[in-house]
Amino acid sequence: MTPTILLALTLAYVMTLLGVASYHDRGAAYRPTSPFMYAMTLAVFCTSWTFYGAVGSMAAKPWSHTTIYLGPILLLTLGSPIMDRLRAMGHRQKVTSIADFLGARYGKRQSVASIVAVICLIAILPYLSLQFRALQQIWAVVNTGDVAVPQTSADNVTLLVAVGLAAFAILFGARRLDGSERQRGLMQAMAVESIVKLLAFVFIAGLCVVYLASDSTPDVAVPSLAELPVSGDFWAQLLIAALAIMCLPRQFHVGVVELDSIEQAKTSRWLFPLYLFLFMILAVPIALAGGELFKFNPDVTADTYVQMVPMVLDSEFGTALAFLGGVSAATGMVLVSTVSVAIMVTNELVTPLLFRLSIARSQALLNLGTLLRRSRQFTIAGI
Repeated sequence: MTPTILLALTLAYVMTLLGVASYHDRGAAYRPTSPFMYAMTLAVFCTSWTFYGAVGSMAAKPWSHTTIYLGPILLLTLGSPIMDRLRAMGHRQKVTSIADFLGARYGKRQSVASIVAVICLIAILPYLSLQFRALQQIWAVVNTGDVAVPQTSADNVTLLVAVGLAAFAILFGARRLDGSERQRGLMQAMAVESIVKLLAFVFIAGLCVVYLASDSTPDVAVPSLAELPVSGDFWAQLLIAALAIMCLPRQFHVGVVELDSIEQAKTSRWLFPLYLFLFMILAVPIALAGGELFKFNPDVTADTYVQMVPMVLDSEFGTALAFLGGVSAATGMVLVSTVSVAIMVTNELVTPLLFRLSIARSQALLNLGTLLRRSRQFTIAGI
């Protein structure tokens, strides 16, 4: 499974996503998002850290990765009335972003919405850089098997991916202005990405289970739940993860802004927690298999086990799935986060500024739609 083949597969995968987004973005193909696909769009919560880093955390300290999953699971199940009320308020007020929602909760105060938009814009940048860093690292693994080797090709591929994502986001997240700010085509593509990364993770975990169960494999002690690191940090991380489902711009967008009806969210009450639970549990066999395979090679970091294990086990299909799954996890987060923040910047910063400028009362108002569209496109490209 050479880098050239992986690039070709990635290109075919991206073209498939473009086709999905284009079909659902056309007015003739408009239909309400199915409850299943709506639940899958919520899985943009699972980033490259979920796909790669959770295994590394599990390998370093048993069950240390669980808080990022348990927090949302508890909120979505035991705290479902909270989520239902949040969705109902957002749906009733027809909010377009979390900044718009908070501004509306404080009497439609534009200053509140503007401050939230600025905070989200600043906070999202390092988070996005981590996704590109993960892609760079995995590309280095595919090329050399050593993430410590600096490669110009990895930088070039990362730049190419960034440009491609910007074009994708501009095409399906800023091509036209919609008062509801729903991006139907983009969301359908993100749902497909969520399915792909789950299938990839399940397949790799299955490889690891087969390897661990083979006769030639020494017994590996599975960590018991008694080793769960319950401490002050545990509870703090649990709370932060639970709040992230409501407060992250991308999660608010897919969970509230893209909601067609309250009935649509009923399936997500159990399906999305199940999705998160699978990721939490499947990280265990991957971490165990990676620890066994690379116990005499300390240069291999646990964060790369997801990609390295199928390579070492000579599974070309698994290698391709691990790469595509990681690409899906990183790019899905980048696309939705970029579009959601661009909507905030346009609606809460640029639009009020235009109306305050004297030029906005003359010829600029005639081209307001074009100005806002260009503003969103430049914001996406800049991020």
